[in-house]
Amino acid sequence: MSYSIPMIIILVILLAGLVMSYFAFKLKKEEYKRTGKYPRGHYMGYGLAAGIAIAIPIALLLNNIFLGYMIGLVIGTIIGNHYENKHEHELRPLTPKERELRKKIVLIFGALLILGIIMFVAMVRFGI
Repeated sequence: MSYSIPMIIILVILLAGLVMSYFAFKLKKEEYKRTGKYPRGHYMGYGLAAGIAIAIPIALLLNNIFLGYMIGLVIGTIIGNHYENKHEHELRPLTPKERELRKKIVLIFGALLILGIIMFVAMVRFGI
C-alpha cells in the first residue's frame, strides 16, 4: 500500500491537467469560430503527436524506447515546423486568455513530470 498516496496525488494532478486541456481546446475552438484562424503552435502540436505515433514502431524495432521516442520527437518537430511555415498566413497570435491557460497547463504537467521523476528515483533508491 506504499503506492496509494503518491498514486492519488499523481491522479489528481493528471485530472487537473486534463480539465485544463479541455478548457484550452474549447477556447481554441471558440477563437477559431470567431477569427477563422488557428493559434501559433497549432500545427506543431499535431506534428509532435504524429512524431510520437511514428516513434512507437521505431522504439519497438530498435528495442530502445528512449531512442525511438527521441527519433519520433525529432521527426514530429520537423513535421510540425513544416506545417507551421506552410500555414503561417492562417495562424494568429495567442490571446491573453490562451496564453494564461497554456501557462497553467505547462505548470500542471511539469509538476506531474517532477513528481514522476521523484517517485522513480525513490523506487530505484529504496527498491520499492
